[in-house]
Formats: sequence, structure tokens, C-alpha cells
Amino acid sequence: MTPEELRDAQQDIAVHGARKGDFVRLGDTDLVIRVENDDRETGNELQIGFGKNARDGMGMRSVRSSESCDVVITNVLVIDALLGIRVTSIGIRNGRISAIGRAGNPDTMNNIDVVVGSGSVIIPGEGLIATAGGIDTHVHAMTPRVCDSALSSGVTTVIAQEFGSFWGVGISSSWALQQGHNMFAHWPLNVGILGRAAGSTRDPLLEGLEGGVCGFKIHEDTGAHPRTLDTTLTFADEYDVAIALHTDGLNEMSSVADTLNVIGDRAVHAYHVEGCGGGHAPDVLTMAGRDNILASSTNPTLAYGINAADEHVAMIISAHGMNPELPSDVEIAHRRVRQATMAAENRLHDMGVIPVTSSDALGMGRADDTWRKTFAMASMFADHSILDGSVAPDEIAVSNERVLRHVAKITINPALVHGLSHEVGAIKVGLLADIVLWPYASFASKPNMVIKGGLPAYGVVGDPGATVSNAQPLVIGPQFGAYGASAQELGVHFSNGLSQVVVAGRRSVPVQNTRTVRGSDMVRHGILGEVQVDPTGHTVTFNDQIVSSDAITHSPLTRTFLI
Repeated sequence: MTPEELRDAQQDIAVHGARKGDFVRLGDTDLVIRVENDDRETGNELQIGFGKNARDGMGMRSVRSSESCDVVITNVLVIDALLGIRVTSIGIRNGRISAIGRAGNPDTMNNIDVVVGSGSVIIPGEGLIATAGGIDTHVHAMTPRVCDSALSSGVTTVIAQEFGSFWGVGISSSWALQQGHNMFAHWPLNVGILGRAAGSTRDPLLEGLEGGVCGFKIHEDTGAHPRTLDTTLTFADEYDVAIALHTDGLNEMSSVADTLNVIGDRAVHAYHVEGCGGGHAPDVLTMAGRDNILASSTNPTLAYGINAADEHVAMIISAHGMNPELPSDVEIAHRRVRQATMAAENRLHDMGVIPVTSSDALGMGRADDTWRKTFAMASMFADHSILDGSVAPDEIAVSNERVLRHVAKITINPALVHGLSHEVGAIKVGLLADIVLWPYASFASKPNMVIKGGLPAYGVVGDPGATVSNAQPLVIGPQFGAYGASAQELGVHFSNGLSQVVVAGRRSVPVQNTRTVRGSDMVRHGILGEVQVDPTGHTVTFNDQIVSSDAITHSPLTRTFLI
């Protein structure tokens, strides 16, 4: 490429963003994707601004929004587990995605999918990446600030287990649940609350359903006993709600084999199957790879780093009410931390065996770190030679499939596991317009805008005392969609078909299809097989082959962006 051609290409990217065939590096990771498709017509792309074609009779049609759209995101690079990697435009009407494809005026432009009206709100997407809003299925909402952290990191749906600084691990009191639903309505978040399953009878579970829970959590700290498991799973099958399981880390009542025997072929979301966060020692990871066990990991073990073991001992002691001065407590904590299973967990993610990542926010994880850590883990397994200039462009092994697999872990797969996919989890016509826009250079670390129900809820804007909106300092924070009645209306309260809870100004949506979903349904995953952990916890195999990964010494998407 001549200097002139290079200059022209750089100018084109600056104006229009990536095109079909272009390579895009994601943040400071080793992940390089190649744009698979571009829905635009070169030379006639819809753009708004001085001297551009977003004008009535050119790129815009003078019609009502019912014949066009309320909002359109133009010329954005979509990375979606269902849609793939393509440059396109997204039309939004009444808070839902109404069209995807080429945007403009069908009277003057060819093959238009997204009709843009003269009154449509236009969000320029050039130079940005669009993903579905993140779904965090493991949140200890010990403080309201968790909601702000989630939104500012690109998470638009949370499955919570508390709503205050108390030992929640699931709430089943109908009175408390009503207050909790009202509290969460303050944010433009979709929220589901898990009830506590800690007993041997159905009545507390029934109270939780009536109180509006979207599922139940069985937690080792309140007893993950066989009777509790069986009672809860039988109940869940009857009422179609998800069960999240934090297994018995003390092995006080059962082993992994005993737990699996009780579960049978019933669907369970097994939280942090690596085991440091909790679960049968030393072999809870053997739950992964089974069709009915929908396994997930929490972000402190992702990506597996050289300091992970030391950090986890301290977290276990703090999170589980242990005493660092008591030798027996310290010994128990150390026995739960196994570097070999951390290393294997990361590899199993890359292979497509473990389909979900989450935070375990304030339980043993970081509320704002799941996007970041998921893609730091993906970068571990990328082709590190791509960026050193030694590989010709035609020989570059792009990371498209790896990136789409990891996007699925925080969008469509958790939606499927918890029965939310009829509302959220993908950039798909008919779903809520919960969309995150990321700059290429800070993908998965710092969003540019978090769109909730079609409107900006959080986003980056400069000094309000400046003359232009992009003046430094640029800070991400609440936008107008996070205030007033809009915050209530833009969020969804996920519940169940028996719920008696009404939240003023907020739509209540029952979860569905939680009992029939299987690992083989997980998008860009579904790799099944037998995981074995040796009795010492030092070796892990998958289908008799050792699985492991090297601990990294530095993690992308962190220090560079977060100083």
C-alpha cells in the first residue's frame, strides 16, 4: 500500500469506521477480528452532521416514527453471538429492536432495511462496537452502588440475591421482596431476585414465588443438602424457574457424586464450578461438561493469573465469615484454592465447555469486571503472533469465533439459563433494545454508551461547563434515561407466573423455559464430556486429556484503561 493509499484508508476509517474485510484489534488484547459483512452501500452511507446526507428527501423519509423508527444506531460494528460480526444499523421502536440492516430512505436509496424518519433520533455508530447488554447472573447487591457499577461497565440485566448489606444468599420473605423490587426500580436495570432455598418443605418456596422471585439459590452457607436439592428442583420443575446451585464446600452432607445423583437429569445453574468461590472440594469442576449442568465461572479466576491463589485465600476468609487468626479456618480456605483447577477452568471456557461468566459481585467478585475479565481470558488463547508484523494479512488467524464464543458467555447464554432470552441477550429484532456501544480501543473495558430500552442510560460525556460535549475530562455516568420515571419504565422486573408483586411503573415479565434448557443449547458452546479432577486437585482432564493453561503475568483491559 502506497503512503497515499494508506492515508486514504485511514481517513475512510476515521469517517466510516471498519468495512468488510478490515481487521479490528479489541482494546489492548491479542484478539483481532475481521469484519465478515457490511450492510452499507459504499459511497452512500447514511450519516448525520454538517454536509452529510441525513436530510429529508435524501437519507431520511418524512414519515411518522410508526413508519420508520424512534431511534437508529448507524454504521456500527456489531459483535453478537447470533448475528456475527458485521457493520450494520439498528432501528429501535417503542424500546425494542425493530430492524437491522442498511439504514436510510427507501425513496432515494436501494435495499433499505431500517427506514430513518425525519424525526428519528440518530446515534452515530461509526468507530464503535455494539453488543447486547451484559447479563450478570450472580450479583450480591450489598450496596446500591453495585447497580451503578454494573451499568457503567456494560451490564444491563442482573440476577441479584440481596438488596442490602445483610447475609442474603437469596430472599424468600414476600414482604422483603416487595420492598426490594421497589428499590431496584430506581435504576434503568432489568432485575430478577433469587429466592433462598434452604429448607426441606415447599412452603417457603411458594412464598418466594408469590413475592416475585425469578428463581431460587441453594447455597452451601445455609446448607446445600440432598433434601433441599430434591425439594427445590421438584418445585422448580412444577413452576418453571431456574435453580442456581452453590454446592457443599465442606462436603458435610454429600460429595459431587451424591449431589449429581440427587439432581438426576434436572437443569441446574452451577455457580463457579472452579470451586474457589465455593463447592465440593477438590472436584466440583467435574460438574462441567454435563448436558443438564449449566456451568458458570466468576470473574476473579478469569483470566488465570500468577496472583490468583493468594487473592482467593483472603477473599474466602472475608466472604464466608472466617477468622484469619484461627489456623483451622485458614487451613480450610487454603484447601479450597487449587491452581490446577483455575488453569483448567480457563481452558474449558476457551474450548466451549463452560458457557457462562458472571461476577459474584461483593460475594467473591467484582461488579464491574465481568466483561473485562471475560475478554482478558479470551486473549490468553489468541494467536500472539498476529500483532508483531511477522504474519502476512492473508495468513492472520483471526479470533472471530473465539470472540463470539466469549460474547455469548455474558449475553445470550446467561439469558437462556435463567429464562430471559425472550426479552434480552442478543441484538435481535423483537428483543429489548439493551445495547452497549464500545470504542474499538476500549472494547469490554470502558463503554461509550449504555443504551437501555432504546435510550441512553449511562454514557461518556465531557465537562458540562465546556462549550462542546467531548471536552475533557470525559466521564461515564448516568444519562437522562437513568432519571425520573424513565428509569422505572426502561427496566424490567423478571419474576414468575405465580408472582403477586406489582412494581409501579415497571413491567413484570415471567421467566420461561428454564427447565428444558441444556448445555447443548448454549450458543457457540455445547461441548460435552467428562471432566475429572485427581484426588489431590493437581491434575484435571477432559475426556482423558489433560487440560490446563499458563498463569498470565499481566492482564489486558485493566491497568491501561483504569489508572
